[in-house]
Amino acid sequence: MAARQLKIGLRVRDLDRSQRLYLRLGFRQIPQPDQAHLRYLTFGHTWLILSDLHRHGHHNAERERATREGPPGLGVVITVPTPDLDATHALWRAEGLPVTLEPEDVGWARIFYGLDPDGYEVMFEQFHRPAGQG
Repeated sequence: MAARQLKIGLRVRDLDRSQRLYLRLGFRQIPQPDQAHLRYLTFGHTWLILSDLHRHGHHNAERERATREGPPGLGVVITVPTPDLDATHALWRAEGLPVTLEPEDVGWARIFYGLDPDGYEVMFEQFHRPAGQG
């Protein structure tokens, strides 16, 4: 059913570091031993494909130049639900990653924003439980 999955690709500088981080956030790995410059991860029904910024091909020279010159994460936000926002925030801090918005309540959830090792902005959200579901 892979053809029916939403897939998001991120070009990263250090595949192993990014993979470890996203696995600790609850993503699962789809082993692809024949693709050394890619890491396939899933979160629910969504695939996250990490590709080596410097070793995985580009579809044209202009895109390659722009990708290599600019910050790879600029303008991209990934939203990841979490059952424990405080634990996720502590993990983010322990990894030495920037937090761009400290945890706050926005009515429907508690959230915080941070930057992953390649500058991709990640918003974490812990939804409030409905009354009576403590």
